[in-house]
Amino acid sequence: MRKGTMIVGVLLAALIPIVAGAAGASEFDREMEPILAEYLKIQTALAADETEGVEGAVRAIEDLAKTLDPGTAHGEHAEHYQNIPEDISVACGKLHEAKGIGSIREAFKDLSKPVSMWVTMGEPKDASVMYCPMAKASWVQHGSEVANPYLGSKMLRCGEKVGGAD
Repeated sequence: MRKGTMIVGVLLAALIPIVAGAAGASEFDREMEPILAEYLKIQTALAADETEGVEGAVRAIEDLAKTLDPGTAHGEHAEHYQNIPEDISVACGKLHEAKGIGSIREAFKDLSKPVSMWVTMGEPKDASVMYCPMAKASWVQHGSEVANPYLGSKMLRCGEKVGGAD
């Protein structure tokens, strides 16, 4: 019995660093969740050919990105997460400068890059990465029914799911 207890103890000791690393990665994911929520407001508005609420969501994302700590990410994707806060901030700057729905949609492509990368690796629940060959860009949305923010009502269903949670 003692030998079995010792083996279990050794196995548990070996698992502690793995679990600790997973907890660190999920902390980064938790920090990204409110950014994703604001991002999805923009995606939904643009898919509906609207811009109302976009500026407020961009400001919220910008503020949240300032507190985002890629140092809390551990594991195989930690290195990829390092530039996400800066990439989000730069994209928000472009969105602030955008005038009109066409330029907002173009600037949204830059915000979609780091968010899509995170969703592909972090796989948050009910978030899909979509790609439109016409716009030559990806975006993130809820669910798997295409709602294209780049083309809106002109080609709302243009695109396909390329990543994210199943």
